[in-house]
Amino acid sequence: MRKLPLLLLLGLILVFPISASAQDDAALAIVTVQFWPEYDQPSMLVIADFQPAADLSLPVTLTFRIPAEATLIAVASDAGGGAFMDFAHEGPNTEGEVQTFSMLIEQNVPYRFEYYQPLAFNGDERAFTYLWDNGFAVESFQYLMLEPLDVTTVSLDPKHETVQNSNGLNYYESSPVSLDAGQEFALSLSYVKTTDTLVSQTQSVQIAEPINEDTPGRVSLANSLPYIIGGLGVIMIAGGLAYYFQWGRVSKSKPRRKHSHTDVEDDATSLYCPQCGTRAKLNDRFCRTCGARLKREN
Repeated sequence: MRKLPLLLLLGLILVFPISASAQDDAALAIVTVQFWPEYDQPSMLVIADFQPAADLSLPVTLTFRIPAEATLIAVASDAGGGAFMDFAHEGPNTEGEVQTFSMLIEQNVPYRFEYYQPLAFNGDERAFTYLWDNGFAVESFQYLMLEPLDVTTVSLDPKHETVQNSNGLNYYESSPVSLDAGQEFALSLSYVKTTDTLVSQTQSVQIAEPINEDTPGRVSLANSLPYIIGGLGVIMIAGGLAYYFQWGRVSKSKPRRKHSHTDVEDDATSLYCPQCGTRAKLNDRFCRTCGARLKREN
């Protein structure tokens, strides 16, 4: 019976190193970290894209570290066609000066996580530091930075390699580097910015003045009322004419009653009782109502 607790303890000792080595031995094929300072709020938007190495045994749980003051806003996987969809994760959990969150990776597709991190402000100067310390070996690690608006100087360490322009915005791009397991990558960024204008503010339509009845393209009921009344009048006149012509055709189509020759003769030879005035038939000699004798003309 004494051997049983020893065997359980030995099993726990063996299990934990194996679980830890799964994280330490994990390798990523590509990691691209994008930095968008003062994009849609006065802070740094960090977008990290990665894909597992081709020889990484799946499924595997990967745990990532972000600064304690960061705000994680998205964890996603590639849904195809360049679109990303929400991906299940655990965390983030605060552990001292960092936060950690975990992802169960079952497919070798691109993944992404995004978070906001505060900038350091000193007048017109902004400063930011970044540290990749997730412990994975990375075959190709690279950073991209979107230049903010109204900047006069930009300083990056390590220095960027090229500057690309897209839609009037500058993107600073570094050369890819490989990282060994446990190797860190640190970036220092500073720039001078003369305004507080955000990048997203230039990509939306701003209303120059309040909309009112005189705004071009807006329909005003007061201006259209005479046209509405006139249109109703035309409709009523057209309806009256249509009714008139239709009624006239109906009246003409009804045949008029013609008096027969027999009716005329009956009217000419009719006899009436001299006493009560009742109309008598042609061969009657006495009134059928009062019995008076009828007078006939010779």
